[in-house]
Amino acid sequence: MFCMRLFEGANARDDVHMKSTGGSNPHTESGTFRYGLRMSDPVADSVLMFVLAIVGALMIFRLGFEFSKVVFPEYRPMFGDFISFWTASFFVLEGAAAEAYNFSLVNEFQLETFDQGELPFLYPPTWLMVVSPFSMLPYRPSALLFEALQVVALVVACRYLLRDRSILWILIVFPAVISGIIHGQNAVLNTALLAGALGALDRDRPVLAGILIGLLSYKPQLGILIPFALLAGREYRAFASAAVTTLLFAAISWVIFGTEVWRAFIETIAFAREWLESGHTPANKYASILGWLRQFGVGNTAGMIVQIGFALASFGAVIWSWRQDLPMTIKGSLLVIGACLSTPYLLDYDLALLVVPVLLLIQQGNETGYLSFEKFSIALAVFSFLFTSLWGVQMPVTAIGVPSIVLFALVLRRAVVGQRAVLRKTSCPA
Repeated sequence: MFCMRLFEGANARDDVHMKSTGGSNPHTESGTFRYGLRMSDPVADSVLMFVLAIVGALMIFRLGFEFSKVVFPEYRPMFGDFISFWTASFFVLEGAAAEAYNFSLVNEFQLETFDQGELPFLYPPTWLMVVSPFSMLPYRPSALLFEALQVVALVVACRYLLRDRSILWILIVFPAVISGIIHGQNAVLNTALLAGALGALDRDRPVLAGILIGLLSYKPQLGILIPFALLAGREYRAFASAAVTTLLFAAISWVIFGTEVWRAFIETIAFAREWLESGHTPANKYASILGWLRQFGVGNTAGMIVQIGFALASFGAVIWSWRQDLPMTIKGSLLVIGACLSTPYLLDYDLALLVVPVLLLIQQGNETGYLSFEKFSIALAVFSFLFTSLWGVQMPVTAIGVPSIVLFALVLRRAVVGQRAVLRKTSCPA
Protein backbone atom coordinates (compact mmCIF):
# COMPACT_ATOMS: atom_id res chain seq x y z
CA MET A 1 0.00 0.00 0.00
CA PHE A 2 2.87 2.39 0.81
CA CYS A 3 4.38 1.93 -2.68
CA MET A 4 1.03 2.47 -4.34
CA ARG A 5 0.55 5.70 -2.37
CA LEU A 6 3.96 6.93 -3.49
CA PHE A 7 2.90 6.51 -7.10
CA GLU A 8 -0.71 7.62 -6.71
CA GLY A 9 -0.54 11.11 -8.12
CA ALA A 10 -4.20 11.75 -8.88
CA ASN A 11 -4.76 14.33 -6.17
CA ALA A 12 -5.13 18.07 -6.04
CA ARG A 13 -1.57 18.77 -4.89
CA ASP A 14 -0.08 16.90 -7.84
CA ASP A 15 -2.35 18.73 -10.26
CA VAL A 16 -1.28 22.08 -8.86
CA HIS A 17 2.40 21.23 -9.12
CA MET A 18 2.27 19.54 -12.55
CA LYS A 19 5.09 21.16 -14.50
CA SER A 20 4.33 19.76 -17.94
CA THR A 21 2.79 21.99 -20.57
CA GLY A 22 -0.89 21.42 -21.14
CA GLY A 23 -2.35 19.39 -18.31
CA SER A 24 -5.75 19.01 -19.89
CA ASN A 25 -7.24 15.72 -20.90
CA PRO A 26 -6.55 15.31 -24.62
CA HIS A 27 -9.88 13.58 -25.15
CA THR A 28 -11.68 16.80 -24.31
CA GLU A 29 -9.91 18.62 -27.14
CA SER A 30 -11.06 18.68 -30.73
CA GLY A 31 -10.05 15.81 -32.97
CA THR A 32 -10.86 12.15 -33.44
CA PHE A 33 -9.14 9.56 -31.26
CA ARG A 34 -8.72 5.89 -32.01
CA TYR A 35 -7.07 3.48 -29.59
CA GLY A 36 -5.81 6.48 -27.65
CA LEU A 37 -4.12 8.07 -30.68
CA ARG A 38 -5.18 11.40 -32.11
CA MET A 39 -6.01 10.97 -35.80
CA SER A 40 -4.28 13.66 -37.85
CA ASP A 41 -3.39 12.25 -41.29
CA PRO A 42 -4.98 9.13 -42.80
CA VAL A 43 -1.75 7.77 -44.28
CA ALA A 44 0.44 8.49 -41.24
CA ASP A 45 -2.25 7.18 -38.88
CA SER A 46 -2.58 3.95 -40.86
CA VAL A 47 1.18 3.39 -41.07
CA LEU A 48 1.71 3.91 -37.35
CA MET A 49 -1.19 1.68 -36.35
CA PHE A 50 -0.15 -1.03 -38.82
CA VAL A 51 3.44 -1.03 -37.54
CA LEU A 52 2.39 -1.18 -33.89
CA ALA A 53 -0.04 -4.01 -34.69
CA ILE A 54 2.30 -6.16 -36.80
CA VAL A 55 5.37 -5.68 -34.62
CA GLY A 56 3.35 -6.22 -31.46
CA ALA A 57 1.76 -9.40 -32.84
CA LEU A 58 5.13 -10.87 -33.78
CA MET A 59 6.67 -10.06 -30.41
CA ILE A 60 3.69 -11.39 -28.46
CA PHE A 61 3.88 -14.61 -30.50
CA ARG A 62 7.57 -14.87 -29.58
CA LEU A 63 6.71 -14.26 -25.93
CA GLY A 64 4.10 -17.01 -26.14
CA PHE A 65 6.78 -19.42 -27.32
CA GLU A 66 8.85 -18.48 -24.27
CA PHE A 67 5.93 -19.23 -21.97
CA SER A 68 5.46 -22.60 -23.68
CA LYS A 69 8.70 -23.69 -21.99
CA VAL A 70 6.72 -23.98 -18.78
CA VAL A 71 5.07 -27.14 -20.09
CA PHE A 72 7.81 -28.36 -22.44
CA PRO A 73 10.86 -29.07 -20.26
CA GLU A 74 12.91 -30.32 -23.23
CA TYR A 75 13.37 -26.70 -24.34
CA ARG A 76 16.14 -24.51 -22.95
CA PRO A 77 15.19 -22.75 -19.67
CA MET A 78 12.71 -19.93 -20.08
CA PHE A 79 13.92 -16.35 -19.65
CA GLY A 80 17.47 -17.57 -20.18
CA ASP A 81 19.50 -14.68 -18.74
CA PHE A 82 17.66 -15.04 -15.44
CA ILE A 83 19.86 -18.10 -14.92
CA SER A 84 22.64 -15.68 -13.94
CA PHE A 85 20.46 -14.02 -11.28
CA TRP A 86 19.06 -17.31 -9.95
CA THR A 87 22.57 -18.78 -9.71
CA ALA A 88 23.86 -15.74 -7.82
CA SER A 89 20.90 -16.03 -5.45
CA PHE A 90 21.68 -19.72 -4.90
CA PHE A 91 25.21 -18.93 -3.74
CA VAL A 92 23.92 -16.17 -1.44
CA LEU A 93 21.45 -18.52 0.24
CA GLU A 94 24.18 -21.16 0.55
CA GLY A 95 26.23 -18.66 2.55
CA ALA A 96 28.82 -18.15 -0.17
CA ALA A 97 27.79 -14.79 -1.66
CA ALA A 98 31.30 -13.93 -2.84
CA GLU A 99 31.31 -17.03 -5.04
CA ALA A 100 28.61 -15.42 -7.19
CA TYR A 101 31.53 -13.54 -8.76
CA ASN A 102 33.62 -16.70 -9.26
CA PHE A 103 32.99 -17.34 -12.95
CA SER A 104 34.53 -20.82 -13.03
CA LEU A 105 32.38 -22.03 -10.16
CA VAL A 106 29.26 -20.28 -11.48
CA ASN A 107 29.73 -21.71 -14.96
CA GLU A 108 30.21 -25.24 -13.61
CA PHE A 109 27.06 -24.94 -11.50
CA GLN A 110 25.02 -23.63 -14.44
CA LEU A 111 26.13 -26.44 -16.73
CA GLU A 112 25.24 -29.06 -14.12
CA THR A 113 21.90 -27.48 -13.21
CA PHE A 114 20.63 -26.05 -16.49
CA ASP A 115 22.83 -27.66 -19.14
CA GLN A 116 23.61 -24.07 -20.14
CA GLY A 117 26.48 -21.92 -18.92
CA GLU A 118 28.65 -18.89 -19.56
CA LEU A 119 26.26 -16.49 -17.84
CA PRO A 120 28.47 -14.62 -15.37
CA PHE A 121 27.08 -12.32 -12.71
CA LEU A 122 28.54 -8.88 -13.48
CA TYR A 123 26.34 -6.64 -11.33
CA PRO A 124 27.34 -4.84 -8.11
CA PRO A 125 26.34 -6.27 -4.71
CA THR A 126 23.36 -3.92 -4.61
CA TRP A 127 21.71 -5.96 -7.37
CA LEU A 128 22.91 -9.17 -5.73
CA MET A 129 20.95 -8.06 -2.68
CA VAL A 130 17.82 -7.51 -4.80
CA VAL A 131 17.89 -10.94 -6.48
CA SER A 132 19.10 -12.93 -3.47
CA PRO A 133 15.65 -14.26 -2.41
CA PHE A 134 14.67 -15.66 -5.80
CA SER A 135 16.34 -19.08 -5.57
CA MET A 136 14.09 -19.85 -2.62
CA LEU A 137 11.70 -20.97 -5.38
CA PRO A 138 12.46 -23.46 -8.17
CA TYR A 139 13.76 -21.83 -11.32
CA ARG A 140 10.57 -21.59 -13.39
CA PRO A 141 8.20 -20.08 -10.80
CA SER A 142 11.04 -17.84 -9.67
CA ALA A 143 11.61 -16.56 -13.22
CA LEU A 144 7.88 -15.97 -13.72
CA LEU A 145 7.66 -14.07 -10.43
CA PHE A 146 10.73 -11.99 -11.31
CA GLU A 147 9.24 -10.87 -14.62
CA ALA A 148 5.73 -10.39 -13.25
CA LEU A 149 6.97 -8.02 -10.55
CA GLN A 150 8.81 -5.97 -13.16
CA VAL A 151 5.76 -5.73 -15.39
CA VAL A 152 3.63 -4.54 -12.48
CA ALA A 153 6.27 -1.94 -11.60
CA LEU A 154 6.38 -0.70 -15.20
CA VAL A 155 2.60 -0.35 -15.50
CA VAL A 156 2.37 1.51 -12.17
CA ALA A 157 5.26 3.81 -13.09
CA CYS A 158 3.88 4.63 -16.55
CA ARG A 159 0.42 5.27 -15.12
CA TYR A 160 2.11 7.73 -12.79
CA LEU A 161 4.12 9.35 -15.59
CA LEU A 162 1.36 9.76 -18.18
CA ARG A 163 -1.63 12.08 -18.08
CA ASP A 164 -3.18 10.15 -20.98
CA ARG A 165 -3.44 6.57 -19.78
CA SER A 166 -5.36 5.41 -22.83
CA ILE A 167 -2.02 4.82 -24.58
CA LEU A 168 -0.66 2.41 -21.98
CA TRP A 169 -1.47 -0.48 -24.33
CA ILE A 170 1.68 0.46 -26.26
CA LEU A 171 3.64 -1.18 -23.43
CA ILE A 172 2.47 -4.63 -24.52
CA VAL A 173 3.46 -4.17 -28.17
CA PHE A 174 6.75 -2.32 -27.77
CA PRO A 175 9.43 -4.78 -28.98
CA ALA A 176 12.23 -4.02 -26.53
CA VAL A 177 9.91 -4.28 -23.51
CA ILE A 178 8.84 -7.76 -24.58
CA SER A 179 12.44 -8.62 -25.38
CA GLY A 180 13.49 -7.67 -21.86
CA ILE A 181 10.94 -10.16 -20.53
CA ILE A 182 11.96 -12.88 -22.99
CA HIS A 183 15.61 -12.53 -22.01
CA GLY A 184 14.84 -12.67 -18.29
CA GLN A 185 16.69 -9.42 -17.77
CA ASN A 186 16.02 -6.39 -15.57
CA ALA A 187 15.36 -4.02 -18.50
CA VAL A 188 11.68 -3.64 -17.60
CA LEU A 189 12.55 -2.66 -14.02
CA ASN A 190 15.16 -0.17 -15.29
CA THR A 191 12.45 1.43 -17.41
CA ALA A 192 9.99 1.50 -14.52
CA LEU A 193 12.45 3.25 -12.21
CA LEU A 194 13.35 5.91 -14.77
CA ALA A 195 9.71 6.46 -15.79
CA GLY A 196 8.71 6.76 -12.15
CA ALA A 197 11.51 9.24 -11.49
CA LEU A 198 10.43 11.45 -14.40
CA GLY A 199 6.83 11.28 -13.23
CA ALA A 200 7.87 12.29 -9.73
CA LEU A 201 9.87 15.26 -11.04
CA ASP A 202 6.90 16.28 -13.17
CA ARG A 203 4.68 16.25 -10.09
CA ASP A 204 7.17 18.19 -7.97
CA ARG A 205 8.16 15.24 -5.81
CA PRO A 206 11.96 15.51 -6.01
CA VAL A 207 12.72 13.28 -3.04
CA LEU A 208 10.76 10.38 -4.53
CA ALA A 209 12.43 11.02 -7.89
CA GLY A 210 15.86 10.90 -6.26
CA ILE A 211 15.04 7.66 -4.44
CA LEU A 212 14.04 5.97 -7.69
CA ILE A 213 17.16 7.25 -9.45
CA GLY A 214 19.33 6.04 -6.58
CA LEU A 215 17.77 2.58 -6.76
CA LEU A 216 18.78 2.46 -10.44
CA SER A 217 22.43 2.70 -9.38
CA TYR A 218 22.79 -1.09 -9.82
CA LYS A 219 22.95 -0.22 -13.54
CA PRO A 220 25.47 2.64 -13.43
CA GLN A 221 25.99 2.93 -17.20
CA LEU A 222 22.40 4.18 -17.54
CA GLY A 223 22.96 7.06 -15.13
CA ILE A 224 25.82 8.89 -16.82
CA LEU A 225 23.74 11.94 -17.76
CA ILE A 226 21.27 11.98 -14.87
CA PRO A 227 23.25 14.06 -12.34
CA PHE A 228 24.12 16.65 -14.99
CA ALA A 229 20.46 16.90 -16.02
CA LEU A 230 19.31 17.37 -12.43
CA LEU A 231 21.88 20.09 -11.81
CA ALA A 232 21.11 21.83 -15.10
CA GLY A 233 17.40 21.75 -14.22
CA ARG A 234 18.09 23.05 -10.70
CA GLU A 235 16.58 19.90 -9.25
CA TYR A 236 18.89 20.06 -6.27
CA ARG A 237 16.65 18.14 -3.86
CA ALA A 238 16.31 15.31 -6.36
CA PHE A 239 20.09 15.30 -6.85
CA ALA A 240 20.70 15.11 -3.10
CA SER A 241 18.05 12.43 -2.65
CA ALA A 242 19.59 10.34 -5.45
CA ALA A 243 23.08 10.67 -3.97
CA VAL A 244 21.92 9.69 -0.48
CA THR A 245 19.87 6.75 -1.80
CA THR A 246 22.81 5.48 -3.85
CA LEU A 247 25.10 5.59 -0.82
CA LEU A 248 22.53 3.97 1.46
CA PHE A 249 21.81 1.27 -1.12
CA ALA A 250 25.51 0.42 -1.27
CA ALA A 251 25.92 0.66 2.50
CA ILE A 252 23.03 -1.73 3.17
CA SER A 253 24.50 -4.27 0.77
CA TRP A 254 27.86 -3.92 2.53
CA VAL A 255 26.23 -4.49 5.92
CA ILE A 256 24.46 -7.60 4.61
CA PHE A 257 27.30 -9.12 2.60
CA GLY A 258 30.43 -7.62 4.09
CA THR A 259 33.66 -6.39 2.57
CA GLU A 260 34.50 -9.75 0.95
CA VAL A 261 31.64 -9.55 -1.54
CA TRP A 262 32.44 -5.97 -2.54
CA ARG A 263 36.09 -6.94 -2.97
CA ALA A 264 35.04 -9.86 -5.18
CA PHE A 265 32.90 -7.52 -7.28
CA ILE A 266 35.71 -4.99 -7.71
CA GLU A 267 38.08 -7.75 -8.75
CA THR A 268 35.50 -8.82 -11.33
CA ILE A 269 35.35 -5.42 -13.08
CA ALA A 270 38.40 -6.15 -15.26
CA PHE A 271 36.95 -9.57 -16.13
CA ALA A 272 33.61 -7.95 -17.01
CA ARG A 273 35.28 -5.52 -19.39
CA GLU A 274 37.27 -8.30 -21.01
CA TRP A 275 34.13 -10.42 -21.31
CA LEU A 276 32.19 -7.64 -23.01
CA GLU A 277 35.01 -6.81 -25.43
CA SER A 278 36.22 -10.34 -26.24
CA GLY A 279 33.24 -11.45 -28.32
CA HIS A 280 31.54 -13.69 -25.74
CA THR A 281 28.54 -11.47 -26.31
CA PRO A 282 27.84 -11.40 -30.07
CA ALA A 283 28.23 -8.03 -31.77
CA ASN A 284 24.64 -8.19 -33.01
CA LYS A 285 23.38 -8.05 -29.41
CA TYR A 286 24.91 -4.64 -28.71
CA ALA A 287 22.64 -1.60 -28.95
CA SER A 288 25.26 1.07 -28.29
CA ILE A 289 26.68 3.12 -31.14
CA LEU A 290 30.07 1.43 -30.64
CA GLY A 291 28.54 -2.05 -30.72
CA TRP A 292 26.38 -1.23 -33.72
CA LEU A 293 29.36 0.02 -35.74
CA ARG A 294 31.26 -3.18 -34.95
CA GLN A 295 28.63 -5.06 -36.92
CA PHE A 296 29.78 -3.16 -40.01
CA GLY A 297 33.45 -3.96 -39.41
CA VAL A 298 34.35 -0.62 -37.84
CA GLY A 299 37.31 -0.95 -35.46
CA ASN A 300 37.16 -0.18 -31.75
CA THR A 301 39.15 3.07 -32.04
CA ALA A 302 37.04 4.58 -34.83
CA GLY A 303 33.87 3.25 -33.24
CA MET A 304 34.75 4.76 -29.88
CA ILE A 305 35.37 8.15 -31.51
CA VAL A 306 31.87 8.06 -33.00
CA GLN A 307 30.48 6.82 -29.68
CA ILE A 308 32.07 9.76 -27.86
CA GLY A 309 30.62 12.10 -30.48
CA PHE A 310 27.10 10.81 -29.83
CA ALA A 311 27.70 10.98 -26.08
CA LEU A 312 28.78 14.63 -26.33
CA ALA A 313 25.80 15.47 -28.55
CA SER A 314 23.48 13.79 -26.05
CA PHE A 315 25.16 15.60 -23.16
CA GLY A 316 24.76 18.95 -24.88
CA ALA A 317 21.13 18.34 -25.80
CA VAL A 318 20.25 17.17 -22.29
CA ILE A 319 21.98 20.09 -20.55
CA TRP A 320 20.41 22.61 -22.94
CA SER A 321 16.90 21.17 -22.65
CA TRP A 322 16.96 20.88 -18.86
CA ARG A 323 17.99 24.52 -18.58
CA GLN A 324 14.97 25.61 -20.62
CA ASP A 325 11.35 26.01 -19.64
CA LEU A 326 10.32 22.87 -21.49
CA PRO A 327 7.78 20.23 -20.44
CA MET A 328 8.99 16.98 -18.87
CA THR A 329 7.67 15.15 -21.93
CA ILE A 330 10.52 16.74 -23.90
CA LYS A 331 13.45 17.01 -21.52
CA GLY A 332 12.64 13.69 -19.86
CA SER A 333 12.56 11.97 -23.25
CA LEU A 334 15.91 13.50 -24.21
CA LEU A 335 17.43 12.26 -20.96
CA VAL A 336 16.22 8.69 -21.53
CA ILE A 337 17.40 8.59 -25.15
CA GLY A 338 20.66 10.28 -24.18
CA ALA A 339 21.25 7.52 -21.63
CA CYS A 340 21.01 4.98 -24.47
CA LEU A 341 23.30 6.94 -26.79
CA SER A 342 25.96 7.79 -24.19
CA THR A 343 27.15 4.40 -22.97
CA PRO A 344 29.20 1.93 -25.03
CA TYR A 345 27.88 -0.95 -22.89
CA LEU A 346 24.25 -1.37 -23.89
CA LEU A 347 22.51 -4.52 -25.14
CA ASP A 348 19.43 -4.74 -27.31
CA TYR A 349 16.95 -5.52 -24.52
CA ASP A 350 18.14 -2.42 -22.64
CA LEU A 351 16.30 -0.37 -25.28
CA ALA A 352 13.11 -1.10 -23.37
CA LEU A 353 13.88 2.38 -22.01
CA LEU A 354 12.81 3.85 -25.35
CA VAL A 355 9.17 3.06 -24.65
CA VAL A 356 9.24 6.11 -22.35
CA PRO A 357 10.00 8.70 -25.06
CA VAL A 358 7.63 6.95 -27.47
CA LEU A 359 4.78 7.21 -24.95
CA LEU A 360 5.65 10.82 -24.12
CA LEU A 361 5.90 11.82 -27.78
CA ILE A 362 2.49 10.31 -28.49
CA GLN A 363 1.01 12.01 -25.44
CA GLN A 364 2.47 15.34 -26.57
CA GLY A 365 1.15 14.80 -30.09
CA ASN A 366 -2.29 13.96 -28.76
CA GLU A 367 -2.36 17.14 -26.71
CA THR A 368 -0.77 19.73 -28.99
CA GLY A 369 -0.83 18.06 -32.41
CA TYR A 370 1.78 16.04 -34.26
CA LEU A 371 4.60 17.65 -36.20
CA SER A 372 5.06 16.75 -39.85
CA PHE A 373 6.47 13.24 -40.40
CA GLU A 374 6.40 12.59 -36.63
CA LYS A 375 4.11 9.56 -36.81
CA PHE A 376 6.07 8.16 -39.76
CA SER A 377 9.28 8.54 -37.75
CA ILE A 378 7.84 6.84 -34.66
CA ALA A 379 6.68 4.01 -36.92
CA LEU A 380 10.18 3.75 -38.42
CA ALA A 381 11.78 3.59 -34.97
CA VAL A 382 9.44 0.80 -33.86
CA PHE A 383 9.54 -1.12 -37.15
CA SER A 384 13.36 -1.14 -37.20
CA PHE A 385 13.32 -3.39 -34.12
CA LEU A 386 12.22 -6.22 -36.42
CA PHE A 387 15.63 -5.99 -38.10
CA THR A 388 17.51 -6.79 -34.90
CA SER A 389 18.29 -9.94 -32.93
CA LEU A 390 16.22 -9.04 -29.89
CA TRP A 391 13.31 -11.30 -30.81
CA GLY A 392 15.36 -14.44 -31.43
CA VAL A 393 16.21 -14.17 -35.14
CA GLN A 394 19.98 -13.93 -35.47
CA MET A 395 21.18 -11.28 -37.91
CA PRO A 396 24.88 -10.51 -38.46
CA VAL A 397 24.07 -6.88 -39.28
CA THR A 398 21.11 -5.21 -37.61
CA ALA A 399 19.27 -1.88 -37.44
CA ILE A 400 19.66 -1.65 -33.66
CA GLY A 401 21.02 1.90 -33.75
CA VAL A 402 18.10 3.29 -35.73
CA PRO A 403 15.46 3.60 -32.94
CA SER A 404 17.65 5.67 -30.61
CA ILE A 405 18.90 7.98 -33.37
CA VAL A 406 15.46 8.55 -34.90
CA LEU A 407 13.81 9.22 -31.54
CA PHE A 408 16.66 11.52 -30.50
CA ALA A 409 16.16 13.60 -33.65
CA LEU A 410 12.37 13.68 -33.13
CA VAL A 411 12.53 14.83 -29.52
CA LEU A 412 15.29 17.35 -30.18
CA ARG A 413 13.14 18.81 -32.96
CA ARG A 414 10.23 19.01 -30.51
CA ALA A 415 12.50 20.79 -28.02
CA VAL A 416 13.64 23.37 -30.56
CA VAL A 417 10.06 24.02 -31.73
CA GLY A 418 8.89 24.31 -28.13
CA GLN A 419 11.66 26.70 -27.16
CA ARG A 420 10.94 28.91 -30.18
CA ALA A 421 7.30 29.06 -29.11
CA VAL A 422 8.36 30.11 -25.61
CA LEU A 423 10.63 32.84 -27.01
CA ARG A 424 7.89 34.15 -29.29
CA LYS A 425 5.46 34.24 -26.38
CA THR A 426 7.86 36.10 -24.09
CA SER A 427 8.88 38.56 -26.80
CA CYS A 428 5.29 39.63 -27.55
CA PRO A 429 4.32 42.90 -25.82
CA ALA A 430 1.71 42.62 -23.11
